[in-house]
Amino acid sequence: MQTANFTACLAVRDVTETLDFYEELGFTVGRESVAQDHPIHLIFNGDAMAFMIQPADSVREFIPQTAAELGASGFFYLNAPDFDGAVARIRDKVEVLKEASDGGFRMLYFRDPNGYAMALSAPAA
Repeated sequence: MQTANFTACLAVRDVTETLDFYEELGFTVGRESVAQDHPIHLIFNGDAMAFMIQPADSVREFIPQTAAELGASGFFYLNAPDFDGAVARIRDKVEVLKEASDGGFRMLYFRDPNGYAMALSAPAA
């Protein structure tokens, strides 16, 4: 398994709904938890791990100091080498927030079932 230098672990309301959503978009999802003492599920983009998910209540049990509202102040970018194919595959399955081309990259921003802003991203041709 290839991992990145930085991998997000997103707190989610419903693990099954979230795994189903990303699987429907073409990602490979781990239905079995990779941790023994708390549920952590992996989401893969091809052979590379894209990010992890964990139930919000499990996060608060694992690290009680996180009892405040969880969330992120940014966007999560998912590499899409076949950008046009990936966009065509997911466009009708997501709430598209914005399409953009900036800094030499093409991006399609969308919202996941937990309210996170995600983006498919690829270098501009």
